[in-house]
Amino acid sequence: MTGDRRKRQLRILELISTRPVRTHVTQSSVSRDITFLKLVKVEGAYQRPARIAHEPEHPDERRIAEGVLTVDTAGEALLVLHTPAGEANRVAVAIDRLAWPDVAGTIAGDDTIFLAARHAQAQARVLRTLRKLMASR
Repeated sequence: MTGDRRKRQLRILELISTRPVRTHVTQSSVSRDITFLKLVKVEGAYQRPARIAHEPEHPDERRIAEGVLTVDTAGEALLVLHTPAGEANRVAVAIDRLAWPDVAGTIAGDDTIFLAARHAQAQARVLRTLRKLMASR
């Protein structure tokens, strides 16, 4: 996925989480983004679909599932997580409270978290766990 597309998709998720968004534009890239993000139209406005019953039970896991928009690897032991604006600290605190043994620590900005895994295998395990939580939303 290109950097421009990822930025655009993160912005779309941020927009729909803060205000109703309506469009009559038939631009193909916007349509592809809406499909990729699995957005639904409710009363003329796009939003994330209703939660599935398989929602995580632990409140910190729920915070992660709701707050992480994307996760990418960077090197052999670093993960970069993107959240809506202002949510990175809350998500990082949730990760820290869970005290996953594979996580050495987190650093949070406004909408980005750097997560340091203990080694490459730990990075792969944390990545799978995060993607599983993200899929539950």
